[in-house]
Amino acid sequence: MTDNRDDSSDGNQIDAATLCSGPMAIAEARTLATLAELKRNLIDLKHLPERTAFEQLSRQYADRLQQLAVGHRQRKQARDRKRSHYRKILQGDALETVLNALNRESQQDSTEYRHLKQARTQALNPLAEAITQADQQVQTLKQCYTDLSYRWQVQMQAAYFAAQPLGVGNLTLPILYQDEVLIVVDKPAGLLSVPGRRYHLQDSVLSRLRYQLPNCSFLQLVHRLDQDTSGLLAIAIAADAHVALSQQFAQRQVHKTYEAILSRSVDTLSGSFCGSVELPLWSNPESRPRQAVDFRKGKPSRTDFRILTPGEQPRVELTPRTGRTHQLRVHTAHREGLNAPILGDALYGSTRPTERLYLHATVLELVHPVTNEGLRFSSIAPF
Repeated sequence: MTDNRDDSSDGNQIDAATLCSGPMAIAEARTLATLAELKRNLIDLKHLPERTAFEQLSRQYADRLQQLAVGHRQRKQARDRKRSHYRKILQGDALETVLNALNRESQQDSTEYRHLKQARTQALNPLAEAITQADQQVQTLKQCYTDLSYRWQVQMQAAYFAAQPLGVGNLTLPILYQDEVLIVVDKPAGLLSVPGRRYHLQDSVLSRLRYQLPNCSFLQLVHRLDQDTSGLLAIAIAADAHVALSQQFAQRQVHKTYEAILSRSVDTLSGSFCGSVELPLWSNPESRPRQAVDFRKGKPSRTDFRILTPGEQPRVELTPRTGRTHQLRVHTAHREGLNAPILGDALYGSTRPTERLYLHATVLELVHPVTNEGLRFSSIAPF
């Protein structure tokens, strides 16, 4: 099913002053501080010194036990040869004496191995107990973090909904398709896909749909678009459908196409107007939200491209074959990619001031999670 409806919504964010007053800002500061403290405690527990000590000692004792086992095996083989030899040349008490001596050597080896295992247990047990206690604390803190995040999100969404009658504007999203399990919308540029953690970041596709469709008991996005990217976005309105659609995305069974305008011309090999960019992407914690190309730490990612209109600001069609964060933006901007940032993408090097990021999700093809019918949605780029 195809609908080429263009979106004319401005996608402006709700003003924080409209959403929340002073008390809400104080509550936000306290909540975020508590969440940050919980996160720091979780990190400390995950990097507990006892964990490193346990791993190091475990390896050391494993090596010692392995070496001891090899030595004991060699000694046992030597004793077996001696037993065979003595049984050929000795009899009676003499044979019994040497066999008993060899048996005592076997017992000594067994005792030595057992004592080393006991020493390992005594050394590792206190560390294991500390790690177990830390893991229990981790589970408790994770639950506290989840519960507090949920309560805070509910509180912010309540403030968001309460603000709607106060003249914040038309928040209705254009729904291109809707049935009992699936919604497809045309997201405007500048609108978040899901609400953020701060109260001034509550305006989003999900928030607007919750306000627009109050009778939907289940609403979950099955993929996301960057805040500055516009275009087609699928939302599940049934739990089973959400699982099925998420699996389609995870297994790369969904076809997506984007259009973009680049900030400078593109030089391609042999003058070809199509090709692929394959660059591994890594989320460097030191420079978030920027994604980096890293051939050692990065995850494989591929984007097929086709130049629709060449020139100083070429229009290109982009088809992601993987779904990494900012993949299209990095693959177009990086010097080993197209070496031409998307127009309006200051994060990755576009220096020309524009009113938006010139990137739009134009085509979305997937299989209906209930009927198994192939669905195709399209949206004309509004630039």
